[in-house]
Amino acid sequence: MKKVFTFLLMNLLLAGAFAQSTQKMTKEERAEQIKAQKIAFLSTQLDLSSEEAEKFWPIYNEYEAKIEAAHKSQKQHMKKLRKIDELSDDEAYELAEAILEDEAKQGQIRKEYLGKFATVLSKKKAAKVYMAEEKFKRELLKKIKHGEHPRNQGPPGNRRP
Repeated sequence: MKKVFTFLLMNLLLAGAFAQSTQKMTKEERAEQIKAQKIAFLSTQLDLSSEEAEKFWPIYNEYEAKIEAAHKSQKQHMKKLRKIDELSDDEAYELAEAILEDEAKQGQIRKEYLGKFATVLSKKKAAKVYMAEEKFKRELLKKIKHGEHPRNQGPPGNRRP
């Protein structure tokens, strides 16, 4: 009985220590962990051969950097627009236009990179990149909604019910 109690106590202490250490992760560390999960998820969803992966990932990383820059710009404009009551009519309107331009830019980037992906993958796999990204986002949001933090889990979609 003493061994069982000691075993349970050790497990509780280790679980508590692990939970504490993951809570202390920086925003950048969490982002890197989610990015690693995304890479694993996309690789699985796209079923990339080693030759395809070697050509695909540099293009995808370039794509993702451009999308992130446009998204960051959009977020900055949205942050300013949240203070709409402090803005003039023209300022509010210009910010709304800038947000829509950022959205359009993201669409243009996606369209451009669809073609680039198709140069190293089949057209079907190139189209599947966007489907896999959306599936990853849905799975990640589902985990967050259900209280499962993504940093404590493997890539979305790898769990079996």
